Amino acid sequence: MNMKKLAVCVLSVLSLSSMAFGAHVASNQQLVDSALSAASVGDSVGAGVPFEVRVNVIPKGPELGIFDENGNLYDTVVFDHGTKLAGKLPRSVVKKSLILQRADGYAFSATKAGDVGTTTYTGKFEVDSTLYDEATNTLTLEKLSSSTDKDNNLVTMATELNFIKGDREVSATDTQLRSEFNSVILAGTEAVGGQYVGTGTIQASLTVKSLGN
Repeated sequence: MNMKKLAVCVLSVLSLSSMAFGAHVASNQQLVDSALSAASVGDSVGAGVPFEVRVNVIPKGPELGIFDENGNLYDTVVFDHGTKLAGKLPRSVVKKSLILQRADGYAFSATKAGDVGTTTYTGKFEVDSTLYDEATNTLTLEKLSSSTDKDNNLVTMATELNFIKGDREVSATDTQLRSEFNSVILAGTEAVGGQYVGTGTIQASLTVKSLGN
């Protein structure tokens, strides 16, 4: 390789390095400065994080969904008890209102155009989770990272998930089936440090009782 070719190769490597460095500086990933580097008047340090604003709009139709009290369709119902100190926990209650309704807001028995029919139903809410004991209303929260105690048992926390159970009458003119769900950590519940999570699916259903006239 002659000197001219060697110089071209060196320049190419330097250009690629400069491009890579420039790409890093312009990255959308969080950039963190050391606060210690702000040592003189006028020095600025900081950090950045990307953000976005989202909204999902669905068509209005006869499809059923589970909504909150403000008419927002739930993607996930999160019962967030916040941060507690390890040891015996105080009583903590998180409440969520869940509403089964049609996306168009019409009565359950209505035609697509909104004309109310005569069909009546029974309706109910249920919890589908391997961590939920329906007989005791107990939901088991598992500590993330699957930590175990001295006997190699999975570290868990027992909570209550209370709601209106059983079939309820739903008339032809009803537009909603509502239930309040309470997630309850009982006073005195023992917990070691860590994050505990219990998951499942809240389901709401209608069953035809009568077709009316």
